[in-house]
Amino acid sequence: MKLSSKIVTAVLLIVGGTGAVYAFSKHGDWGMTPAEKVEFVTERVTKKLNLDSQQQQNFASLANIVAQLMIDARADRQQQVAEIGELLQEPSFNQARALEMVQQKTQMINQKASQVVASLAIFLDSLNAEQKRQLREFIEHRRRHHGHGDGH
Repeated sequence: MKLSSKIVTAVLLIVGGTGAVYAFSKHGDWGMTPAEKVEFVTERVTKKLNLDSQQQQNFASLANIVAQLMIDARADRQQQVAEIGELLQEPSFNQARALEMVQQKTQMINQKASQVVASLAIFLDSLNAEQKRQLREFIEHRRRHHGHGDGH
């Protein structure tokens, strides 16, 4: 995996750790639109971190960018699943086509990585020391309680 892919993955995990993963894992999708999900997560993070209006706006911007990235990443999902099924049925696995499919997704994510990182930086830089501490504790708590700790 390229360094840029690792960075994007880490950023998405951090963003998810800020509230989205918790909110959606605890409350499920319940048929929410992406805009409703962003609003729900923004309200949850605002409450947990006691964000001021500027911080809330920064987080909402970040959440919207990530939500759009998720929508884009899931585009053509049914077609991709069907194509993977076809690859699995072939007598010899078409590594070139599988790699091409992965590279298409990676390219899309890499194209948006700078926007995600810039938005994340704006949000994180707007937090005070106490809010950053709370965020670190939340991420650490989520990591330990979801099997991502040492030895897993």
